[in-house]
Amino acid sequence: MRYVKLCGFTLMMLIFTVSCGNKDTKNIISIKKASTEKLISAFEKFENNFMLRSDIFDNGSAKAKFFLTDYDLQGPKSQDISQTTTIANTMIANKIGITGLWVNDKKAKAFKYSYTLNNILKNEEKTDLINIVIGQKNIEAASPSIFNKTFSIPAQDFGKALALAAPNEFPANLNIDLTYNTLRTLSSIRPNKASQKRYDKAQHILYKNAVITQNGDIYSIVFNNDDVVKFIPALVDAVKNDNRLKFLWNFYKKLLEKEFKEIEEKFNTEIKDNIKDCTFTEELTVKNNLVAKARYTVAVSGKEIVTFSCDIKNYENPIDGMTYTLDITESNTADKDSKAGIVSCVFASKGSVTDTTADIDCSVSVSFTDTPDTPLLPVFDMHGTFYADTAKQSDNFKIGMDMDITSSRNDNMNESIATSMQASGSVVKAPDMITYNIDTINIEMEEAEKEKYTLKLGTDTSVIFSKNILEDIVMPKETVKVLETKVNEWQAIKDEITANLSALSTLLNL
Repeated sequence: MRYVKLCGFTLMMLIFTVSCGNKDTKNIISIKKASTEKLISAFEKFENNFMLRSDIFDNGSAKAKFFLTDYDLQGPKSQDISQTTTIANTMIANKIGITGLWVNDKKAKAFKYSYTLNNILKNEEKTDLINIVIGQKNIEAASPSIFNKTFSIPAQDFGKALALAAPNEFPANLNIDLTYNTLRTLSSIRPNKASQKRYDKAQHILYKNAVITQNGDIYSIVFNNDDVVKFIPALVDAVKNDNRLKFLWNFYKKLLEKEFKEIEEKFNTEIKDNIKDCTFTEELTVKNNLVAKARYTVAVSGKEIVTFSCDIKNYENPIDGMTYTLDITESNTADKDSKAGIVSCVFASKGSVTDTTADIDCSVSVSFTDTPDTPLLPVFDMHGTFYADTAKQSDNFKIGMDMDITSSRNDNMNESIATSMQASGSVVKAPDMITYNIDTINIEMEEAEKEKYTLKLGTDTSVIFSKNILEDIVMPKETVKVLETKVNEWQAIKDEITANLSALSTLLNL
């Protein structure tokens, strides 16, 4: 097990690595970069055509609303449950709903968030639950209906606010630069030039002394173990200085300072020694100058303990026939050819994406092998679908997910739970906006050989993605500076909020 724990993450570091060196290595670089670019472009095509991602992350907004219009529950105890659903009936009768709004205001340099309850209070159509603005200087939050003032902290002192709110969970020196520009950087898909240079440096170290052989369209690579040891800290340096990841790295390094030091100490002792006992390999099958298949392995004494593989059939439509698998096996089993594994994960997809139509079917499964030395873990299977056709006028949008969880194979109870959710409606695309409307939601839950329930919801639900700012989020003008507020002032604020909540409770539309 120790080899699995210590070498598994090393394989993950190797998976996305390319480099420069001899002719074969340069060939591999070119092929991998072209393959990666094809995959990224396909992913961007889907997000841009059906969610306007690039436009919205430059400047735009998204809005979602949910109103219940009808419901029907079926199952063994459905009649008893239905008698207690007065809240659902009230929501329908009084048109109570919820609306969420997200705004990327490039001009104001601010991300804005708002959640609003609709018709929750008598004679009030909208009640602001929470409004948040993350700007370049400050982070502001307010719930105007409860307390008509804006709480504000400097964006670069967000960590201090966390430490103040939960001193046992967050260290006092947890400085976090949670500014608008930082969050914009997190949305980037590709690293900037400086970050890419650091990755290239790490990649060069890894491939420097690799043994590469070619047999037709297949490249076989065996990495030098000393290079693997040198590669890991170089890659860590690239990751922690990655323009997209630097914020998260610094946050978790301060939050988990003790754990980071333990990992570093373990790498300099135990991990380095065990890496020298492993064999790291990569095998690529190339078609049309693109990676059709890739397989990465970590082996100990000739036994493969970690394998990762991917298979992409068609780069013009990569979602159709894309498969990723990960298998982790105990290293000290007697038979080196034994396939008894600790964990096995599989991701597979099929379908197609064009400028006007997306028809996607994806599945994920995770299974664990039960042994006397391991806890009893379940088998997990999840399946999701997405269909949208903006060229049609109606019945052109469906989304679904189903999930099966089966108890451990060594569990005498052998229970399994199956759940599924299907939503259907329509999608309308305009030059600057795309709107998804959901009319019905069907939910099923079944426990093996026991009870099965089905719930059908009628809804007035929509999700809108827009290149423009649909509406602005207005904050109360009076401000409370959180880090400068004294204890007695907090008590006065608490008393005012309590009184306001008590008054609002008499106006509930329930």
